[in-house]
Amino acid sequence: MAKRILLADDSPVIQTLSKKIFQGQGFYIKGIKSGKTVLEEVRVNDYDVIILDIILPGANGMELAKEIRDLNDKKKAEVPIIAISGNYKNYRKEDFEDAGINEYLIKPLDYDALVNAVKKYV
Repeated sequence: MAKRILLADDSPVIQTLSKKIFQGQGFYIKGIKSGKTVLEEVRVNDYDVIILDIILPGANGMELAKEIRDLNDKKKAEVPIIAISGNYKNYRKEDFEDAGINEYLIKPLDYDALVNAVKKYV
């Protein structure tokens, strides 16, 4: 069964490229462009990894990560989260750790690094 990735990012370019790259490697990937629907999606479906933009319409990725970690379903609360952001300088390494983020990558994305990060957790 294909490993499942949830990609939460409002960039159509990142959505399209990520889907092509991960589907080409046998992953199932679902893209979401609004921060408001991330928690609902995580509650309803199981994912092996979440790729989460820090700045999303309607939500702050750091807060979303904390809310995912606070879910009652232990499996869902422990899913690896890889944050992606162009504004990482606004945060310290400890901020990402405190939010429960396993790893973070800087935009513009290095897709080799993103694939390697996902593979590290699945």
